[in-house]
Amino acid sequence: MDTPRAIYAEPRTVTDPGECFFYHTLELPGYGVVRGQWDLRGRLAEYLGGVQVAGKRVLDLGTASGFLAFSLEQQGADVVAYDLSEREAWDVVPYADRDLDAVRAQRKAHIRQLNSGFWLCHRALQSRVRLVHGSVYAIPREIGDLDVAVLGCILLHLRDPFLALQEACRIARETVVVVERPPDTHMLLGGALRALRLPVPAFSFARKPYVQFLPSHRQRGPVDTWWRLPARTILEFLAILGFEDARLSYHTQRWAGKRRVLYTVVAHRTVRR
Repeated sequence: MDTPRAIYAEPRTVTDPGECFFYHTLELPGYGVVRGQWDLRGRLAEYLGGVQVAGKRVLDLGTASGFLAFSLEQQGADVVAYDLSEREAWDVVPYADRDLDAVRAQRKAHIRQLNSGFWLCHRALQSRVRLVHGSVYAIPREIGDLDVAVLGCILLHLRDPFLALQEACRIARETVVVVERPPDTHMLLGGALRALRLPVPAFSFARKPYVQFLPSHRQRGPVDTWWRLPARTILEFLAILGFEDARLSYHTQRWAGKRRVLYTVVAHRTVRR
């Protein structure tokens, strides 16, 4: 009988916040508040769509510095965090006239800082969350089945968001939670109609499956973000993958001190494997 390969990352001892990049703001024993790009404090329930995880085995895909993983653990979940390491390649946009080797080297250094942030928080919080490194396009089967998979604002950074979602749905027994930012055009059109005191159509712009492709050859950017995916598209993806019982909600979160509109889809499996 084959022995399962060791898939869980060996914990690293990191104590210097200067070695880290914090994607989310966290409050850490011994460190106080460490500031990140996103601050979900006080609005985490909205971010997660009210999903209940106590007693569940949960996969946090794209954990970054681990805020969601540690928060889910504090809610009573058995959490596996998942993200890239320096060995894996970020999905950079391959602009023909850019030095992609330099971009990839910068991304690897950034991943190192994210991983360091995870381990500093892990140690400070005395967490039992386990971390697995790898590509979201090929989640190791050795992780086993999980009850819930959470994808918090990661699909926009992926060249193939459907494949990543397919992998998450393969491993989730019960529920998939997807958080994304709506396409800018949908928000602008809806906001313009409201500003003019005109009715927003009942079908809602958010339901129309118009994907926004973000990279621009004129601006040579962004380099690490690909899409704005409307909620209707995510709902269709999930239904195709056997998660038709879905609930959609909108909320605002703090990013770099500003409010950003996000949506959350909580989808339950309807097609048994």
